[in-house]
Amino acid sequence: MIVVKLWSGIMTKILIIPDIHNRFYEAEAIIMRENPDHTVFLGDYFDNYGDTPEYALQTAIWLKLSMENPDRTHLLGNHDLSYFDKLERCPGWEEWKQYAVNKTNVDLTKLKMFCYVDDWLCTHAGLSRHFYDAYSRDGETVKDFLERYSEDDELVRRLYDCSPFRGGRDAFGGILWCDYDEFEDIPNQKQIFGHTHDTKPRTNIGKNLQHICLDTFLRYYAIYDGKTMEIKSVE
Repeated sequence: MIVVKLWSGIMTKILIIPDIHNRFYEAEAIIMRENPDHTVFLGDYFDNYGDTPEYALQTAIWLKLSMENPDRTHLLGNHDLSYFDKLERCPGWEEWKQYAVNKTNVDLTKLKMFCYVDDWLCTHAGLSRHFYDAYSRDGETVKDFLERYSEDDELVRRLYDCSPFRGGRDAFGGILWCDYDEFEDIPNQKQIFGHTHDTKPRTNIGKNLQHICLDTFLRYYAIYDGKTMEIKSVE
Protein backbone atom coordinates (compact mmCIF):
# COMPACT_ATOMS: atom_id res chain seq x y z
CA MET A 1 0.00 0.00 0.00
CA ILE A 2 1.28 3.50 -0.80
CA VAL A 3 0.53 6.91 0.58
CA VAL A 4 -1.47 9.34 -1.51
CA LYS A 5 -0.85 12.99 -0.66
CA LEU A 6 -3.45 15.37 -2.05
CA TRP A 7 -2.12 18.90 -2.07
CA SER A 8 -4.61 21.71 -1.75
CA GLY A 9 -2.43 23.89 -3.95
CA ILE A 10 -3.06 21.56 -6.88
CA MET A 11 -6.59 20.37 -6.22
CA THR A 12 -9.11 22.95 -5.08
CA LYS A 13 -12.13 20.73 -4.46
CA ILE A 14 -11.82 17.28 -2.91
CA LEU A 15 -14.89 15.15 -2.20
CA ILE A 16 -14.80 12.56 0.59
CA ILE A 17 -17.40 9.80 0.49
CA PRO A 18 -17.86 7.43 3.46
CA ASP A 19 -19.05 3.80 3.54
CA ILE A 20 -21.06 2.84 0.45
CA HIS A 21 -22.19 -0.75 1.15
CA ASN A 22 -23.41 -1.37 -2.43
CA ARG A 23 -24.95 2.11 -2.84
CA PHE A 24 -22.48 3.13 -5.52
CA TYR A 25 -25.22 4.73 -7.60
CA GLU A 26 -25.86 7.19 -4.75
CA ALA A 27 -22.14 7.91 -4.56
CA GLU A 28 -22.05 8.61 -8.28
CA ALA A 29 -24.98 11.00 -7.89
CA ILE A 30 -23.01 12.95 -5.26
CA ILE A 31 -19.99 13.08 -7.56
CA MET A 32 -22.11 14.40 -10.42
CA ARG A 33 -23.63 17.05 -8.14
CA GLU A 34 -20.32 18.29 -6.72
CA ASN A 35 -18.06 17.83 -9.77
CA PRO A 36 -14.89 17.59 -7.62
CA ASP A 37 -11.28 17.67 -8.77
CA HIS A 38 -10.68 14.46 -6.83
CA THR A 39 -12.78 11.97 -4.85
CA VAL A 40 -11.66 9.93 -1.84
CA PHE A 41 -13.70 6.88 -0.83
CA LEU A 42 -13.31 5.77 2.80
CA GLY A 43 -13.89 2.06 2.10
CA ASP A 44 -16.60 -0.55 2.76
CA TYR A 45 -17.94 -0.91 -0.75
CA PHE A 46 -19.44 -4.36 -0.14
CA ASP A 47 -22.12 -5.95 2.07
CA ASN A 48 -25.42 -4.66 3.31
CA TYR A 49 -28.35 -6.09 5.23
CA GLY A 50 -30.17 -8.66 3.11
CA ASP A 51 -28.02 -8.17 0.03
CA THR A 52 -27.33 -10.84 -2.58
CA PRO A 53 -24.51 -12.09 -4.83
CA GLU A 54 -26.02 -9.94 -7.59
CA TYR A 55 -25.42 -6.83 -5.49
CA ALA A 56 -21.85 -7.94 -4.84
CA LEU A 57 -21.31 -8.51 -8.56
CA GLN A 58 -22.65 -5.10 -9.53
CA THR A 59 -20.59 -3.38 -6.82
CA ALA A 60 -17.43 -5.19 -7.90
CA ILE A 61 -17.98 -4.17 -11.54
CA TRP A 62 -18.45 -0.55 -10.49
CA LEU A 63 -15.44 -0.62 -8.17
CA LYS A 64 -13.18 -2.08 -10.84
CA LEU A 65 -14.06 0.76 -13.22
CA SER A 66 -13.89 3.39 -10.48
CA MET A 67 -10.39 2.29 -9.47
CA GLU A 68 -9.21 2.92 -13.02
CA ASN A 69 -10.10 6.61 -12.69
CA PRO A 70 -6.97 8.61 -11.74
CA ASP A 71 -9.16 11.28 -10.15
CA ARG A 72 -10.29 8.87 -7.44
CA THR A 73 -8.59 7.35 -4.38
CA HIS A 74 -10.11 4.21 -2.87
CA LEU A 75 -9.35 3.22 0.73
CA LEU A 76 -9.73 -0.26 2.17
CA GLY A 77 -12.56 -1.08 4.59
CA ASN A 78 -13.02 -4.10 6.82
CA HIS A 79 -15.84 -5.43 4.64
CA ASP A 80 -13.64 -5.21 1.54
CA LEU A 81 -10.80 -7.02 3.26
CA SER A 82 -12.97 -10.12 3.56
CA TYR A 83 -13.05 -10.56 -0.20
CA PHE A 84 -9.31 -10.92 -0.74
CA ASP A 85 -8.01 -12.18 2.60
CA LYS A 86 -9.47 -15.51 3.71
CA LEU A 87 -8.07 -15.01 7.22
CA GLU A 88 -10.20 -11.90 7.73
CA ARG A 89 -13.88 -12.76 7.38
CA CYS A 90 -16.26 -9.94 8.28
CA PRO A 91 -19.95 -10.36 9.15
CA GLY A 92 -21.81 -10.05 5.86
CA TRP A 93 -19.30 -12.09 3.86
CA GLU A 94 -20.78 -15.09 2.06
CA GLU A 95 -19.22 -17.68 -0.21
CA TRP A 96 -21.60 -16.94 -3.07
CA LYS A 97 -20.86 -13.23 -2.86
CA GLN A 98 -17.16 -14.09 -2.90
CA TYR A 99 -17.70 -16.08 -6.08
CA ALA A 100 -19.52 -13.15 -7.69
CA VAL A 101 -16.74 -10.70 -6.78
CA ASN A 102 -14.07 -13.08 -8.11
CA LYS A 103 -15.81 -13.25 -11.48
CA THR A 104 -15.04 -9.57 -12.11
CA ASN A 105 -11.28 -9.92 -11.49
CA VAL A 106 -11.31 -6.70 -9.48
CA ASP A 107 -7.94 -6.32 -7.73
CA LEU A 108 -8.86 -5.40 -4.17
CA THR A 109 -5.21 -5.50 -3.09
CA LYS A 110 -4.86 -2.10 -4.81
CA LEU A 111 -7.13 -0.45 -2.24
CA LYS A 112 -5.07 1.89 -0.07
CA MET A 113 -4.79 1.79 3.70
CA PHE A 114 -4.80 5.56 4.15
CA CYS A 115 -4.23 8.89 2.44
CA TYR A 116 -3.95 12.55 3.31
CA VAL A 117 -6.17 15.39 2.14
CA ASP A 118 -3.83 18.25 2.92
CA ASP A 119 -3.27 17.76 6.68
CA TRP A 120 -6.35 15.57 7.21
CA LEU A 121 -5.59 11.87 7.70
CA CYS A 122 -8.15 9.68 5.94
CA THR A 123 -8.67 6.06 6.99
CA HIS A 124 -11.63 3.74 7.09
CA ALA A 125 -12.13 3.57 10.86
CA GLY A 126 -9.72 6.11 12.35
CA LEU A 127 -6.31 5.81 13.98
CA SER A 128 -6.86 5.90 17.74
CA ARG A 129 -4.25 7.35 20.08
CA HIS A 130 -4.22 4.10 22.09
CA PHE A 131 -3.30 2.06 19.00
CA TYR A 132 -0.70 4.57 17.86
CA ASP A 133 0.90 4.89 21.30
CA ALA A 134 1.05 1.12 21.72
CA TYR A 135 2.78 0.28 18.44
CA SER A 136 4.66 3.37 17.23
CA ARG A 137 8.35 3.98 17.82
CA ASP A 138 9.65 6.88 19.90
CA GLY A 139 9.42 10.06 17.85
CA GLU A 140 7.73 8.33 14.90
CA THR A 141 5.22 10.51 13.10
CA VAL A 142 1.74 9.26 12.30
CA LYS A 143 2.55 9.21 8.58
CA ASP A 144 5.80 7.28 9.09
CA PHE A 145 4.04 4.85 11.43
CA LEU A 146 1.30 4.10 8.90
CA GLU A 147 3.76 3.82 6.03
CA ARG A 148 5.87 1.31 7.98
CA TYR A 149 2.88 -0.85 8.90
CA SER A 150 1.23 -0.65 5.49
CA GLU A 151 4.33 -1.73 3.61
CA ASP A 152 5.44 -4.57 5.90
CA ASP A 153 3.61 -7.86 5.33
CA GLU A 154 4.25 -8.99 8.88
CA LEU A 155 3.08 -5.74 10.47
CA VAL A 156 0.10 -4.88 8.27
CA ARG A 157 -2.12 -7.45 9.94
CA ARG A 158 -2.00 -5.39 13.12
CA LEU A 159 -3.81 -2.62 11.22
CA TYR A 160 -6.59 -5.19 10.73
CA ASP A 161 -6.92 -5.70 14.51
CA CYS A 162 -10.42 -5.95 15.94
CA SER A 163 -11.01 -5.21 19.63
CA PRO A 164 -13.85 -6.43 21.89
CA PHE A 165 -15.79 -3.32 20.85
CA ARG A 166 -16.48 -5.15 17.56
CA GLY A 167 -16.33 -8.72 18.79
CA GLY A 168 -12.58 -9.24 18.45
CA ARG A 169 -9.86 -10.19 20.88
CA ASP A 170 -7.16 -7.63 20.21
CA ALA A 171 -6.30 -4.92 22.72
CA PHE A 172 -7.05 -2.11 20.28
CA GLY A 173 -8.97 -1.70 17.05
CA GLY A 174 -6.79 -0.87 14.04
CA ILE A 175 -7.61 1.52 11.21
CA LEU A 176 -10.05 -0.95 9.62
CA TRP A 177 -11.94 -1.91 12.79
CA CYS A 178 -11.62 0.88 15.37
CA ASP A 179 -15.09 1.54 16.80
CA TYR A 180 -16.02 5.17 17.44
CA ASP A 181 -16.59 4.40 21.13
CA GLU A 182 -12.94 3.36 21.49
CA PHE A 183 -11.47 6.13 19.32
CA GLU A 184 -9.25 8.70 21.02
CA ASP A 185 -7.79 11.69 19.20
CA ILE A 186 -4.09 12.00 18.52
CA PRO A 187 -3.17 15.58 19.49
CA ASN A 188 -2.59 17.88 16.51
CA GLN A 189 -3.66 15.20 14.00
CA LYS A 190 -6.86 15.96 12.12
CA GLN A 191 -8.72 12.84 10.98
CA ILE A 192 -11.72 11.93 8.88
CA PHE A 193 -13.08 8.39 8.80
CA GLY A 194 -16.24 6.26 8.64
CA HIS A 195 -16.96 2.70 9.81
CA THR A 196 -19.20 3.45 12.82
CA HIS A 197 -22.53 4.63 11.47
CA ASP A 198 -25.00 7.03 13.00
CA THR A 199 -27.76 9.28 11.69
CA LYS A 200 -25.46 12.33 11.65
CA PRO A 201 -21.69 12.89 11.50
CA ARG A 202 -19.83 13.12 14.81
CA THR A 203 -17.09 15.66 15.27
CA ASN A 204 -14.62 16.94 17.81
CA ILE A 205 -13.24 20.22 16.56
CA GLY A 206 -10.87 22.06 18.86
CA LYS A 207 -7.42 23.56 19.12
CA ASN A 208 -5.57 20.25 19.31
CA LEU A 209 -8.29 17.63 18.78
CA GLN A 210 -10.05 17.40 15.46
CA HIS A 211 -11.92 14.54 13.86
CA ILE A 212 -14.99 13.77 11.78
CA CYS A 213 -16.75 10.40 11.76
CA LEU A 214 -18.68 10.52 8.49
CA ASP A 215 -20.47 7.15 8.28
CA THR A 216 -24.18 8.03 8.06
CA PHE A 217 -25.63 5.56 5.55
CA LEU A 218 -24.40 7.99 2.85
CA ARG A 219 -26.63 10.81 4.08
CA TYR A 220 -23.60 13.08 4.50
CA TYR A 221 -20.25 13.59 2.82
CA ALA A 222 -17.41 16.11 3.06
CA ILE A 223 -15.85 18.71 0.76
CA TYR A 224 -12.36 20.15 1.22
CA ASP A 225 -11.70 23.40 -0.66
CA GLY A 226 -8.05 23.86 0.25
CA LYS A 227 -8.83 25.65 3.51
CA THR A 228 -11.98 24.25 5.09
CA MET A 229 -13.40 20.75 5.54
CA GLU A 230 -17.17 21.14 5.12
CA ILE A 231 -19.77 18.50 5.96
CA LYS A 232 -22.67 18.47 3.52
CA SER A 233 -26.01 16.68 3.46
CA VAL A 234 -27.37 14.87 0.40
CA GLU A 235 -30.77 16.46 1.08
